[in-house]
Amino acid sequence: MTDSEINPTGEIGPAAAAPGMSLGTMGMVLTLVSIACFFVALVIAYAFVLPDNPGKAAVAIPRVFWLSTVLLILSSGTLQWAGRSLWRALLDSYRQRLRLTMATGYLFLAAQMAGGWLLLASGVGIAGNPRGNMVYVFSFIHGLHLVGGLGGMHWLYRRSKRLEDGEEQPLRRHRTELRLTGMYWHFMGVLWIGLFAFLLSWN
Repeated sequence: MTDSEINPTGEIGPAAAAPGMSLGTMGMVLTLVSIACFFVALVIAYAFVLPDNPGKAAVAIPRVFWLSTVLLILSSGTLQWAGRSLWRALLDSYRQRLRLTMATGYLFLAAQMAGGWLLLASGVGIAGNPRGNMVYVFSFIHGLHLVGGLGGMHWLYRRSKRLEDGEEQPLRRHRTELRLTGMYWHFMGVLWIGLFAFLLSWN
């Protein structure tokens, strides 16, 4: 899989029909599969625990969790927007949109923390009620993984400062780096939507 297969949106386009997968892409796919398996196992564990505790009260999910979900979806959009700028070698625009993506990611984490504090303030403890416990666990563990994604964004931003107009080879390499980081970031968004849907369905 070559860099020329990345279309202007920053995703893999029709030119990606060539067989084979780069080591970087394979490593990222394996990473995402392992993360997905971990969270699936976590969801299954709670699916077995919750029916055994019918007397435990449902937990009202604070509305700020809805806000955090919207913010994470927006961050995927701004990252795609950044990818289009990079494809056109609009480096200043790319860096600006990358900063916007990171800022939205940090706002997501802040909203998640606010939601946790609101739950604690309403008397929902970490222990005692599995419905409350899973909100804290899902939010915290997903947040840790998102911090890793933010680390990747900062790494991309630092590397982008070395890019200059007219240097095609570094641009191609950076597009590949953005594609791999974007795979992780978009996966975190899809993962949270799935976890959030599970939280709502059990509360």
